[in-house]
Amino acid sequence: MGDYPWRVQLLYATCLCLALLLFFLPLPTGWVVIGCVLTLLVSGYKGWRTLRYTRQVKHVSPYLDALDRQLEALPERLRRRLPVILVTGDATTRYFAEQEDRQVAISGKSIWIAVPDMSELSLTADALSGRWPEMAGRIGVLFTLTPERYINSQSLTGYLQTFRQSWADASKTSGYKLPGYLAVNVRLGDEASESAPWFWWNKQSSEIRILDDCHMPLNQWCQQGEQQHQYQRQHLAVMLKTLQQWLDEQVIQVLSDTQQPVPQWIPGAVACLNVSLPVENENVWQRYLADVTTLSLPAASTANQSIPLPERLVEDMPVFCQLPAKKRALCHAVMLTALFAAVALCASAYNNRQLLQHIAGDLHAYKQIAMDSYDEKLTSLKVLKTDRQLLDKYYREGEPERLGVGLYTAGRLIMPLDVAIKNYQPPPPPPPPPPPEEAPKLVRLDSMSLFDTGKAQLKTGSTKILVDALINIKAKPGWLILIAGHTDVTGNPENNQKLSLARAESVRDWMIETSDIEKTCFAIQGYGATQPIADNETAEGRAANRRVEISLVPEASACQPQAGHQISQQN
Repeated sequence: MGDYPWRVQLLYATCLCLALLLFFLPLPTGWVVIGCVLTLLVSGYKGWRTLRYTRQVKHVSPYLDALDRQLEALPERLRRRLPVILVTGDATTRYFAEQEDRQVAISGKSIWIAVPDMSELSLTADALSGRWPEMAGRIGVLFTLTPERYINSQSLTGYLQTFRQSWADASKTSGYKLPGYLAVNVRLGDEASESAPWFWWNKQSSEIRILDDCHMPLNQWCQQGEQQHQYQRQHLAVMLKTLQQWLDEQVIQVLSDTQQPVPQWIPGAVACLNVSLPVENENVWQRYLADVTTLSLPAASTANQSIPLPERLVEDMPVFCQLPAKKRALCHAVMLTALFAAVALCASAYNNRQLLQHIAGDLHAYKQIAMDSYDEKLTSLKVLKTDRQLLDKYYREGEPERLGVGLYTAGRLIMPLDVAIKNYQPPPPPPPPPPPEEAPKLVRLDSMSLFDTGKAQLKTGSTKILVDALINIKAKPGWLILIAGHTDVTGNPENNQKLSLARAESVRDWMIETSDIEKTCFAIQGYGATQPIADNETAEGRAANRRVEISLVPEASACQPQAGHQISQQN
């Protein structure tokens, strides 16, 4: 991580994510809550991992303190251009055996830092970039390998894969693929001394050369010196070519296998030193050498021999020019902001589109309803009024964030809504109730004014009374003119009933003769004394009971004109 402001960047990214969830994304409330909780959990976990990693970086402080003391003696210009090589592998300590603190070595061409534990490779690279930002981009890795320490290919493969993963982690932490070099320490023959040269080749050319100022080819080197030395060097050349073949098959193949999920590691150059170190019997290198060349190696030495650093191997190490941590953080913040703006714009465009489609759909549904469908029209009108209130609120108070960022256009629907609401035609008022039909009039005539006592013939002076009754009773289809005669209780009831019926007939006959009312419009009834309207014990009561009543009674077939009678009247 170096001096990269991870905490500030993490806090900024968390705030942007929460802003998207709370204000822009068209999600239900439940999903918004779940998204916010997940965002906080992921952010908290990432912060915890960062804090734990920061504490782990402190474990490499002894390396940095030792380096700091030695860098003070170097000019600043030299510190800014020297490559920094992290030495790791199974022979790391032997490269720093002659150094004072056995951790750091500084030469005129590079800075070497011992990392015996490959798991701390990532921490060391990160700590270097954090304490000395000018070193970022100039860090490389030297992987030391002693083939004779492994008794089988499985243990060797596991060790190589461990290094490959550690290198990948360090590269991820540094932000670029760290340049890598392979240093092989192995017995190749009798000439294994401190003055033995380094042999090397790179990925561009497989020709083996001497690692010196001239980079002399191996074949030319074998032809120099006395005859005995030439034989020894030719034997060494055969061993080197065999070693090169073994490295390609057993080491480089494992480190560059594309089938593995870890990025492949291809060394920029391979250096080999003929050195005698404590080894395991029947190791992988001895077995391979015996199978391929039938050659054998001299007895292993138990001397604790130190190994010189291959300084010229890293002279041409590529330098990665990366931005300073603060500038990279600024670029990342700009990228996060741009991503936030793009998502916010897309979400706002979607929300505005949904709002326009919703209101336009309500308007279309309102217009599709016929104006005489008053109930459906009124329900749709209430929906339009709700939409109008919502748009009016947005107009007065401003649209919400989810519709903002300059994409709100629903205000243009205010006028169509106003027009639709204004053109609404309410249902006409209900018609007034029909006037109550007049109840048929009841005309009550005094029998003593029309008839003599016990008689059914009309008196001579009764015409005026009957004419007034005829004016009040108007015949019309569907109504029957009922003429009912009544008497008091004086006399025989049977005679009274007949007398009342006869009096009703006399009145009917008079009306038929006097007017043009059809006979079918009349009905007569004689009730005698059965329906008194007053007390028969008094003379006044008996006088009131002696009466003739004329009334209209509804009957569908009553008072229908006869066809023949109509024709005769027309003629």
